[in-house]
Amino acid sequence: MEEGYVDINHIPTRVITVGGWIDQPIKKRHLIIVIPGNPGLIGYYEEFVRSLHGELLVLGKILSDKPELFTLDGQVNHKIKFIDTYVPTDVNLHFIGHSIGAKICVELVKRYRKTHNAAAYLLFPTLERMAQTPSGRKLWPILGPFRKVVVLAASLINRLPESWLTTIVQWAMRSKGSQLSIESSTSSAPGAPAIVHVNVRTTMSLLHPQALERSLFMAHDELKVVGELNAEDIRLHSDRLVLYFGTKDHWCPLEYYHNLQLQVPEARAIICPHGFEHAFVLQSSQQMATIVSEWIKEFS
Repeated sequence: MEEGYVDINHIPTRVITVGGWIDQPIKKRHLIIVIPGNPGLIGYYEEFVRSLHGELLVLGKILSDKPELFTLDGQVNHKIKFIDTYVPTDVNLHFIGHSIGAKICVELVKRYRKTHNAAAYLLFPTLERMAQTPSGRKLWPILGPFRKVVVLAASLINRLPESWLTTIVQWAMRSKGSQLSIESSTSSAPGAPAIVHVNVRTTMSLLHPQALERSLFMAHDELKVVGELNAEDIRLHSDRLVLYFGTKDHWCPLEYYHNLQLQVPEARAIICPHGFEHAFVLQSSQQMATIVSEWIKEFS
């Protein structure tokens, strides 16, 4: 696994790849691009990507620096620029979109279906009425008048010693059921320190005030912009989409699954039988990777 920053539209963009860096010629006919959900920190997806790479070539990307990018349209344009810059025209594209990343992936399939035979696998997709969901209603006050207060609180917490902050984050995430066993150091030296789980490290980076401000800004835009289901787009590309819904998803309740089935009965929409959470990357990355890999094989 390699990672680094590339310039996309004059914006430093963090990219993680498996199987070779982006400046190397792509010799395989299929490329998978992972579009994270908000907060867009690719660290949460490392285990998922590593698991998926057992059979497939995977590339994930996130991050930026300019406010205009942290809108839904800005995120779509950012991915388009990345693909047009780095992906050859003879490569088949497989998009994996989680949460709001699913909405972005529908737009990418529309653009790249003919040129790259694009397909997308939409995991716990937030495709409609985000502000009306249980999580949307809870989050709205934080995104409005209290956003600056939340960022200020994060800046104070971020000043704690790293060891204290690590312990607090581990406790908070374990209390939510996350699987956060500490990874043993590969060093054989006596007393070598343990390596903090990647999800803990990623959450700690989210507590950085600038990162949190960007995430909240984008979430505010998402809640304003994502309204009624665009059934026509789903219908037009239903043969190139797989949609995977949770049974207890507070960002995409089951009524949205039933609404999709009512409006687009031909859509390949699946209800998760395993009880995975919306934030599957915290508990079920390996299991989800196995499921997605089977879909990719069908479309390859």
